[in-house]
Amino acid sequence: MVFSCSERLAGSYLAPHPWLTMPSWPTVEQMGRAGLTALAAPPDFLAVDKVATVVQKRYAQVLWIRLQTADTDRRALLATLLGAAARLDAEASQGIAKDVTRHARLGEWQAGLQLLADCLVAATISPAVLVLEGAEHLEVGHPASLDMLVSALLPHLQGALDVLLIGFTDWHRWRLEPHGQVLGRSRLQLDRRAVALLADAFMPGLSTAVLDQAFAVTRGAPGALQAAFSAGAVLGPTVFCAAIAGADNAQKLLSALGRCLLGRSDRHALISLAGARRLGVWHPAMARALGVATLHRNEPWWLDLAEGWQQLNPAWRGPLRSAGSTQDIDTAALTLLAEYVSSQGAGDRALELYMEAEEIGRAGDAAVNVASDLASTGSWVTLARLRHSLAPDCPAAGPIPEPRRIAKPSAPGLRHRLVRITRRSSSWTGLAPTQLPVLLADTYAAEPPPALTPSLALAEARRPNPLPAPAVMRTTAHKANPDIAAHLFGDLRVAFQDRPVEVWSSGRGRAVFEYLLVNHHSKVRRDRLMSMFWPDVTSDAARNSLNVAIHGLRQSLRATVGDTPVVIHQDQAYFIEPKLEIWVDIEVFEEQLKAAHRHLASAELVKAEAAYEAATWLYQGEFLADDPYEEWAMVPREHLRLCYLDALDRLSGLRLNSGDYAGCVAVCLKLLGCDSCREDAHCRLIRCYSRQGQVQLAIRQYHSCVAALRAELGVAPAAATTELFDRLRRREVI
Repeated sequence: MVFSCSERLAGSYLAPHPWLTMPSWPTVEQMGRAGLTALAAPPDFLAVDKVATVVQKRYAQVLWIRLQTADTDRRALLATLLGAAARLDAEASQGIAKDVTRHARLGEWQAGLQLLADCLVAATISPAVLVLEGAEHLEVGHPASLDMLVSALLPHLQGALDVLLIGFTDWHRWRLEPHGQVLGRSRLQLDRRAVALLADAFMPGLSTAVLDQAFAVTRGAPGALQAAFSAGAVLGPTVFCAAIAGADNAQKLLSALGRCLLGRSDRHALISLAGARRLGVWHPAMARALGVATLHRNEPWWLDLAEGWQQLNPAWRGPLRSAGSTQDIDTAALTLLAEYVSSQGAGDRALELYMEAEEIGRAGDAAVNVASDLASTGSWVTLARLRHSLAPDCPAAGPIPEPRRIAKPSAPGLRHRLVRITRRSSSWTGLAPTQLPVLLADTYAAEPPPALTPSLALAEARRPNPLPAPAVMRTTAHKANPDIAAHLFGDLRVAFQDRPVEVWSSGRGRAVFEYLLVNHHSKVRRDRLMSMFWPDVTSDAARNSLNVAIHGLRQSLRATVGDTPVVIHQDQAYFIEPKLEIWVDIEVFEEQLKAAHRHLASAELVKAEAAYEAATWLYQGEFLADDPYEEWAMVPREHLRLCYLDALDRLSGLRLNSGDYAGCVAVCLKLLGCDSCREDAHCRLIRCYSRQGQVQLAIRQYHSCVAALRAELGVAPAAATTELFDRLRRREVI
């Protein structure tokens, strides 16, 4: 499997196996075997253990998946589904993993999901059902992943594998029409008879008056009633009746019962509960890793799964949060838990725990590995969110700090490690580490980049509104007109002594040359190029294809450089003639960033601003934008894009602090054009507009921020952003 750092914990794929469940739930028990059904309601209206009991009786095989926040990204969702297929048939899933990943990167959902559906159908015993718990995550995004599954996956499962969705939010009753049905809270509600049977199973002997009160408080919510009665069985009828009398809704009832249970729990139970609150599932091995004793059977918030795993009952999540169940876990325990989770391949969950524990060094390692996996599967949405959560703060003027969602001391160091992902992952991406030349000249004494010839300048003129060129440019000590000038940002542009390569007679030859340019500091072995560009053919066929590509490449170059040797073959390796002086924009881009970081660290803010400005000017489009499907280029493309966004972020902060409000506005608009959810950029624009006396523009920018965060991430602005807006409306200086 290729998803080495973003695997799901094994407990995410196990169905509940309860030792005691509710005797009767008419709606679920009467639910027929249909192609697509959804149970969609708040957690207190759902009892997943009873659902599991019903489907296990009805189907020969149950494939259960617990979705999580990462699965809002379609490509991450495909990885999760592929992980489920691997548990059924590891060999078959391994066979389709590469193709599914490639289709996902290209946005070919229909083809990727068809492969996945065929694998699932072949690996299951009919009748079978696929249960997706946490299906509310499928409703995030535009269009929602749910629509993708219904339109692309469901048609290939018809008659062989039913799909049951369990979503912990309300859905419209017509949400799945005409493909399936949605059972909401009104249909999931227990009747009076079912409540009495449930009470007899857990707390026999309760009076009719108490049952009536329990029914009224919970509104017949199955999950809340089962949780309450199971807690009452531990606490006793006196405590249970007192809690019922003091509550006017299900959440308050379970919170009261939860506080009583927590008060009786020892340190071991609280630490295990705190860990499960973060991960959703728990295993004795996790407890042992933390030096914690095994769980007690009389804790009613646990649901038993297979293989020793346990799940935190969804009905208890909110009440236990209100009762403060996560307080009894320290940073040392969080770090130990993160290390165990990381050892199980769930690097994304480990990263969350490291960040919470403020273990920035370990978080940096996890972030690089997770980012590599996300980039390999094309999970750019999740990768962008990861970068957004790890973005370093940029000082802002005014008494209100720029908002950030995660506290992260030494975050700039973590961010620096994240943007070096290509160097850390070169062993599988095929990208050799970029060797940055030593910076020789001072920022203000550097030569400008190679001038574009008329044909290149024409292509440059077609680009949409780049930032104006900086007054000074910083480069290494290249001669004025290098032998080769290669522009890899945007469309490929290559010139030899100012003579551009106009025609590439071989597409593969051009791709090989791009790769050699990126790695021009080293020799690239022939078999590496063969496996990189022709991975699915025999070695003889790949060797022949490489020879043809190199021949076409040399023909393309000969039209410009004549008989001057450019691409050399020696000792079973290819490389660009070392005697040629080479200027590559991506190298100068990273040189500028290194210089900017150094100047920033030494408080040379004017020089730092000039270096960031030079770097952003060099970025004239995504890396090899006209070769979007070259697999080896995908990781460096995202790496460079993240570096560019970080440079814009820092440049805007420097301009804001220096009082260059017009310049800050220009950079922030550029940043938001690439990532509309950058809340810090929105806030800087609000400050700039306000300080320029353009209050209406500032107000409009706040509303744009709210709309972007809601549409793309499904979140509200941070408290600092809202406070900034409130101060703006009060006409205070911001």
